[in-house]
Amino acid sequence: MVSNPDHPPLRSSPACERNQTAIGSVLREWVDDAGVLLEVGSGTGQHAAYLIDSFSSLIWQPSDRVPDVTSIMGWAQTSGDSNRIRAPVTLDAADARDWSRAVPFDSLLTINTLHIMSWSHVCELFRQAARFSKPQSRFLVYGPFHENGEPTSEGNAVFDQQLRAEGSGMGIRDIGEVRAVAAANDWLEQAHYHMPANNRMLVFLRASPEVS
Repeated sequence: MVSNPDHPPLRSSPACERNQTAIGSVLREWVDDAGVLLEVGSGTGQHAAYLIDSFSSLIWQPSDRVPDVTSIMGWAQTSGDSNRIRAPVTLDAADARDWSRAVPFDSLLTINTLHIMSWSHVCELFRQAARFSKPQSRFLVYGPFHENGEPTSEGNAVFDQQLRAEGSGMGIRDIGEVRAVAAANDWLEQAHYHMPANNRMLVFLRASPEVS
């Protein structure tokens, strides 16, 4: 937690602290420094605060279903250039009206969100992201995945059981099923990274419209 005598401690996620360096290394390979990045599911805001310093001019647009504005903007103030982190917008993955208020953006990033969405929301995430993205936009998706219907580690198996026990349609997604949904919405897979703690990073490119 970050302490400031004039403000309450900021929300903090240990997972953010563990994975941000690895995520940053992939992000720098694929994200255009001159563009706007929309982060879907910003949570505490730690990723924006850390990763923005990897770029000289990138604009970061946080979002969440119910954004924690205090935490996100509090973390933004700890970055090297808080002016490049915008105030968060409300974004439900399945709500086209929310997406229409989040545009324009050049790339998308979502970290550890697919397993806390219902499967229908995962499908809508890729559909709505394609609908509102520019051709050649990139979509980076980070988190745990199953492969061929099986957990990739004992820890992921336990985590999946915990998620599914809560109901609400949560659970670790199968990487093949995610790829199929992405492809059905014209997201072309460009890269697949094995990340720390049995996580993966998938990089997709928005296909250009066909010329008739």
